[in-house]
Amino acid sequence: MARFEIDFLLDYSDESLLEELRRVAAMMPAGQPLTKAAFERLQPKVSESTLCHRFGGWKEALERAGLFNLYSGQVVSEKMRSHPGKQLSKDALIVELRRVHAEVGTDWLTADDFNANSKTSEAAIRSRFGGFRAGLETAGIPFHPNNWPRFTEEQCFENLGEVWTQLGRAPEYREMFRAPSKIRGKTYLSRWGTWRKALRAFVDWTNADSLPLTPEESKSRIIDPEKAEGCNRNQADCRDVRPGLRFKVFMRDKFRCVVCGRSPATHLNVVLHADHWDPVANQGKTTLDNLKTLCQDCNLGKGKIVPKIV
Repeated sequence: MARFEIDFLLDYSDESLLEELRRVAAMMPAGQPLTKAAFERLQPKVSESTLCHRFGGWKEALERAGLFNLYSGQVVSEKMRSHPGKQLSKDALIVELRRVHAEVGTDWLTADDFNANSKTSEAAIRSRFGGFRAGLETAGIPFHPNNWPRFTEEQCFENLGEVWTQLGRAPEYREMFRAPSKIRGKTYLSRWGTWRKALRAFVDWTNADSLPLTPEESKSRIIDPEKAEGCNRNQADCRDVRPGLRFKVFMRDKFRCVVCGRSPATHLNVVLHADHWDPVANQGKTTLDNLKTLCQDCNLGKGKIVPKIV
């Protein structure tokens, strides 16, 4: 069965990080230094910032991995190494949150106000508390109601799936701030704490078996009443294709139309649909083996019955 895959490490022990560094280093042309930029270009399963954070710098990471000969010799200043929030305990960060809140003098404390007036940043709060909102809650500071998550978990996953489909790969955090994403990356950090945790949650959701809709899921979706009959009892008999199942179909078909071969990643304005081989009108089921990926043009141009390709 087709499954979404994640291109990052599940084990973040020191040895796993160093082994990934060695793996990527082996891909470098002989005689060339392994810079942070070169490391990122090789699409590693861990970011260079994670290695620097864990081992105290890029030079130190290469040295721990036995790759000091690949160090480019770039001098890193103390200022570049400085992470103001890294040395602060949770209690100290709470004091800092309260200090900035009092200094700003507003009912609510926003991340922008905190960044502009603090000796550290919202990133330190997110890292230590799992989210800026969580830090505010711990400090007893009101969070602006307009900044509370406005999207359901399923909406977040559907949006992430659309971006994944458009790119033909797992999106990077910065790519969630531009089209086709309709939900900014910070929303995912607020809900799951880190981007990697958000990706992992999406993968788990997508790979889960198609189960009946829970009451919460039903409230978060807008379903045509004429199509909804029986959906809560048996998803295979429901005309609508659940988002998780739809993305499984796209993944299995490599995000390409099975008729014309076009993909959103290679052709502008291509939209993919998950369509039934055997139509629901002919008792076709909404299951993985009875669904195919079609672009919108091929789907709208098809007849009532499309012969299944064996």
